[in-house]
Amino acid sequence: MIDPALRQSLAAYDDTALAALANPGLVRRAHRDLDEGKVRLIAGSLGKAEVEADGHLVVLDARGPGAAPCACKLAAMCRHRIAAVLFVLTPTTEDPAGEETPPQAADPHELLAAFDPAALERWAGKASWRAALEMAGEPAKVDVQANAIAVELDGLEGAILILRGQGFDGIISKSPKAQRKALHAAAVLAARRQFGLAVPDTEPEADALAAAPSAFVPEPAFLAGIARALGEVAALGFNLAPVPLEESLFELSVSSRADALPRLAAMLRAIAAQIRLRRQRALSFDPDVLLEQTSTAFALTRALTAGDADRQAALVGQVRRSFAPTAPLDLIGCGGERWRTATGARGVTAWFVEAGSGRWLSTSLARGPGQDPQFMPGDAWHHQAMWQAGPLVTLAHARLALEGANISPDGRLSAPAAARAAIVEARAAPTADLPGTVRTWADLREVHQAQSGLGLDAGRGPAACLLAPTRTAAPFFDDFAQQLVWPVMDETGAWLALTLDHDEQADTAIEALEATVSRGWQGLVLVKISRERQGLALTPITLIGEGHPVDLTLWRKPGWTGRIAEQSWLARLRQRRLGSRTFTRLPRDGTQTALDAAWQHLIDRLEAGPGLQAMLEGARAAHAGRLDSFGMPVLAELLRKEGSAEALLAAAYALLIARQQRSAIPLLV
Repeated sequence: MIDPALRQSLAAYDDTALAALANPGLVRRAHRDLDEGKVRLIAGSLGKAEVEADGHLVVLDARGPGAAPCACKLAAMCRHRIAAVLFVLTPTTEDPAGEETPPQAADPHELLAAFDPAALERWAGKASWRAALEMAGEPAKVDVQANAIAVELDGLEGAILILRGQGFDGIISKSPKAQRKALHAAAVLAARRQFGLAVPDTEPEADALAAAPSAFVPEPAFLAGIARALGEVAALGFNLAPVPLEESLFELSVSSRADALPRLAAMLRAIAAQIRLRRQRALSFDPDVLLEQTSTAFALTRALTAGDADRQAALVGQVRRSFAPTAPLDLIGCGGERWRTATGARGVTAWFVEAGSGRWLSTSLARGPGQDPQFMPGDAWHHQAMWQAGPLVTLAHARLALEGANISPDGRLSAPAAARAAIVEARAAPTADLPGTVRTWADLREVHQAQSGLGLDAGRGPAACLLAPTRTAAPFFDDFAQQLVWPVMDETGAWLALTLDHDEQADTAIEALEATVSRGWQGLVLVKISRERQGLALTPITLIGEGHPVDLTLWRKPGWTGRIAEQSWLARLRQRRLGSRTFTRLPRDGTQTALDAAWQHLIDRLEAGPGLQAMLEGARAAHAGRLDSFGMPVLAELLRKEGSAEALLAAAYALLIARQQRSAIPLLV
């Protein structure tokens, strides 16, 4: 007789779960064997059943078919194991009458309660756990079944089944073995987040003090293997995007030798994800992003191989943003913004400038995707106290003396319990004579590079600065780019485009900007500078003029009812545009155009594949000659080198640095 406890422990293995473990055809064959009487019980004991399926002995226990030995010795899942499970789950005449009940959806909270995040982290291992945290954004779909939860992660094929009572090893998916632990851990985190259960903080804002980096000597053979894999990306990733290459990159990223290389491991996972998108012909695939990631990872591998001890810690990277104690700070609040990421993280960020040095610092109140449903960024901005002094709505527009805070290398301030701010002057608006205030738009490229860096030294986030325009024009809506464009002029007479993308998050900012500047506003503008494909983009954050500053994303117009009337501001903008000056974007200069063309040529070569690259040799020589004529002989020589994958990636990284150095400023004429 079959132990009822064993039957209960295997109840999650319905046809859907068994098909995910093997394939639907094998499940159908197992059902046929069962119907034809080819499956019988040999012996049953407490927690175990010995079942003969088509002449092969299978020994089942609570661990399920994946751990069951079968006499056929097949390494993959066989129909004998599946048939044995079906046999055990089939009611018999010996079962008590009325025991079988119609299947009902499981209680997700009860099912997921057995999957403790701390135990999940230990099961996954360091590298796979980091990968899981990266991938555990909002799931594309979560389906609660009778004895399982099916999770489909965005961009991944097939569902991951979290089975009741089977533990971490009983999670089922079609994922490759090297990716399995990371993907299964990500699915559990995504499911817990979906149903409001506690998940680890995946945002890099924790108040973790920086420790001295431990001595680390990269393993040359491991780095050489990564370099070869990146060379294969250049040879095949843009063209064929083979599955083994994606799996190889992911396997390298979660290997034990990658534990001490978190930065490089994260790059490899990002490259693998882009290769998957290329193979799927997804609209989100971006060859520019893939080339930038691959060439930067190749440069990082070379730099680690060179063994420059002075830069070792920065090159290796950190799992989380590190914070270190800082001296007392004299800060002037310049404004803030509300934001939300594509994965669902949301929060508010306040920006400060250090009065003496002009250094930009920021602090955030945020929650990760699905964390703390009660957290409302707007309410936190107005009511949650920071540094024992007051809410950000007050601190972001005051002069502060801050002591006991911690600071990260990229200028993020944390809020430990010991931090205390004293408000020196409430509502202290910054003035145009502050260090670092930009009056000439030609200086913006240098301001951005000073904060963000280049190549391997590039920072994670955008830069910030204050603009002091001498004149402004009426904002207008660019229908082609779907952006609000606000022209502002510097002291030399040059016009700059400040832009707001037209999306759900920006509607409030667009209406706030239109309502404020229509009244003849003059003053300073806090802007966020981001590097995009065609150059720099400048987004207005806060308008600082007469009266109280206007934080655009946090603005509420008088009589606000919670709805933004899009047609009203768009109609007003178009009406004011009639008869006013018409602006157009200033074309990029010859050097920028030559660099962009050479970059696009490399992408064309990579997408053409090895068989067709010879057809582009003439174009390569022409691009190299053009770079030579613009005074960039080193770049030209790198481009002329014969086309090994390594030489191509070296040329791509050099072009990437040159394009970053000469990022176009969005000027208007």
